[in-house]
Amino acid sequence: MTNLLLKNCKIIPENTIVDIQIEDNKIIKISKTTPKTLQADKVIDLKEKIVLPGLIDTHVHFRDPGQTYKESWKTGSQSAAHGGYTTVIDMPNTTPNTNTAKRFKEKQEIANKKSIIDYGLHAGINTSKDIKELSKLKPASFKIFMDLYTDDKLKELFKIISDTGKILTLHCEDKEIIEHSTKKQKEVQNAKPIAYTKARPALAEIISIEKAIQFAKENKQQLHICHVSTRKSVELIKIAQKQIKITMEVTPHHLFLDSTSYNTFKTKAKTNPPLRSLSDNIKLEQLNEFNSIATDHAPHTIEEKTEGTWNSAAGIPGLETTLPLLLTEVNKGNIKLDLIQEKLCENPAKIFNIPNKGFIKEGYDADLIVLNMKLEGKINSDNFYTKGKYTPFEKRNYKGDSILTIQKGNIIVENNEVYKNKGNYIY
Repeated sequence: MTNLLLKNCKIIPENTIVDIQIEDNKIIKISKTTPKTLQADKVIDLKEKIVLPGLIDTHVHFRDPGQTYKESWKTGSQSAAHGGYTTVIDMPNTTPNTNTAKRFKEKQEIANKKSIIDYGLHAGINTSKDIKELSKLKPASFKIFMDLYTDDKLKELFKIISDTGKILTLHCEDKEIIEHSTKKQKEVQNAKPIAYTKARPALAEIISIEKAIQFAKENKQQLHICHVSTRKSVELIKIAQKQIKITMEVTPHHLFLDSTSYNTFKTKAKTNPPLRSLSDNIKLEQLNEFNSIATDHAPHTIEEKTEGTWNSAAGIPGLETTLPLLLTEVNKGNIKLDLIQEKLCENPAKIFNIPNKGFIKEGYDADLIVLNMKLEGKINSDNFYTKGKYTPFEKRNYKGDSILTIQKGNIIVENNEVYKNKGNYIY
């Protein structure tokens, strides 16, 4: 018997109305009509509302283990589901870092117990032996924060990781430039939050990306560049895409904000890489040049976010604001809905080789979200499920949001209420 039948679903880009039959966690049938004799445990008539694949975020920081006072796999996954995400991939810079096989397995055990959605893990960097052992555990990628290493060490790490055949995911900012610029900015008394942008200038990202491309060419290494924040970086990567396997993501905060946001939100808008000046920042019309959108969901406590320009923590929660921000632009006619499906569903699955997700296809996991394109409101962090109760998008008007999240055929969010569920490792 069919477990769930969704009737009158509008799917894109075809803009056709179909019925979707779900059985044993999978989409078993997509058809324009359903036999009246079909028996289903639950039938929902969506009345031609738009259905997308469950969103995939390949860049989150759930802080678990080690800093669960900021976020945990339970609250992080609830936040994701509330925002329309059915799959996330967590970054390795937890406490301790996920850079050995033992720690990787420990994080998996934690996520298996707490996460209500499916998940993957990026692996951190340690010894050559650790990298080889980690590669056997099917990490989504290896992650390097380039601002933490010298060029000589980076060359060594690129070579070791290339031998594993795994994707290398990068935070691209140059160590020397940041150290020099930060020292200079800290000499200014009572520096305002915008000084943080000057301390980690656009040049630090650009130079770092140039180095990464060169190291990748030498080692035939596939790259994924996280949170690209400058227009010049986009140009460099587009040129490199003709020569090597390299993809890039943009975050909503780099897409919709710039350094003037510090005037309103102060250090609550502090993040790495920082918000850029109007002369450097990403523009919405460039969205089609990116391979994917990722939130870089990085929550902290309010206390940690309000300790001044230099001591405040860097990071913004983004799982519950991304979709309404983007759907608002769809309603304004600035972007097309199929672009959201491509950047938040299809391409993340392709880039990180996630099986059976990212598409509405027969035989694929029944990970789906239902949209109400007419739903209006103001972004309110009090309604977040994340522990990070702040956002530089506070009180921003939106039009359009998800109203139903389905994970492998199970309804896990309905009208802002998040239900219990059991997530699994995706690889």
